[in-house]
Amino acid sequence: MDFVVPLLVAGFCIAAPSLLFVGFVRLLDSMRDDALVERVVDRLDENVEDAGTTVDPTLFLQTAQEKSRERMVVCQECGAPNIVGSNRCGMCGTQLKRR
Repeated sequence: MDFVVPLLVAGFCIAAPSLLFVGFVRLLDSMRDDALVERVVDRLDENVEDAGTTVDPTLFLQTAQEKSRERMVVCQECGAPNIVGSNRCGMCGTQLKRR
């Protein structure tokens, strides 16, 4: 009788993550046909100049990095990136200079 509780706990520790994973996969599968996905795909299609071409992932990532840099300010003390409008550096706490 002493081994029943540890056996149940071990069974739960093995079965629970598997069931959560299966549920997560089913959730992602149901979201695949979501309206949000359709809107994103339509927006990407609008940005493509030539019909029949696909979006270049490297160009997409470069554009995203450039937009991200525009919204960041670098700390003069430690070099950590911070959001524009922050008063102090999130890494070292130094007062950030205003542009």
